[in-house]
Amino acid sequence: MKKLFFCLALAISVLSHSVLSADIVITEVMSSSSHPGGTSNGDWFEVTNNGASAVNITGWSWDDDSATAGIANFGAITSIGAGESIIVTSETLAAEAAWRTDWNVAGSVQVVNLGNTVPGLSSAGDAISIFDNANVLVTSVSFSTATLGSSFEWDQFGNNLALSINGENGAYVASFNGVGAAGTDIGSPGFAAVPEPGSALLMLGLSIVGCMVRRRNV
Repeated sequence: MKKLFFCLALAISVLSHSVLSADIVITEVMSSSSHPGGTSNGDWFEVTNNGASAVNITGWSWDDDSATAGIANFGAITSIGAGESIIVTSETLAAEAAWRTDWNVAGSVQVVNLGNTVPGLSSAGDAISIFDNANVLVTSVSFSTATLGSSFEWDQFGNNLALSINGENGAYVASFNGVGAAGTDIGSPGFAAVPEPGSALLMLGLSIVGCMVRRRNV
């Protein structure tokens, strides 16, 4: 009986960690735009604060797969609010308004355009690592070969959702392609997908079943 109680406690702990953890996570990466150029062809990624309080990111930095602190920064963005998602893009410095229009991104979403001064995200596979102001790794993701025009997605708890699909997890097709024609890229910049309740319950169930099987085998 004690083992069963231990298993239940362990399962609840797993569930609590997945649902209640406060964290900065990378939730979307576009490393291979299908747009021909203009204001919506650059690489971009989304960072989400999964916590209950704002996080001060003054002095924070990021890099690609070389994972070196201090390589690139977050421009004028100094804080990410609770539940907020921000966007970092390599579009030209003057392209923010047009990029927002191309993607229908609200003015309330913080976007930093860093131009070509930041590491490029390879369409053949790459990674992003974020460091705090003490150069300590906060979070990272890696991704494989991209599909042209589709972003990679992770939900707000960091679970990999694979490629963006129009109509799923809030993903949609960009309105414009940056040069005056209809958009073809698929993504959901500005907000992170929320995992369905069933995902958390499945984790709880698997933990309980696994412990019960072990108990029977003891």
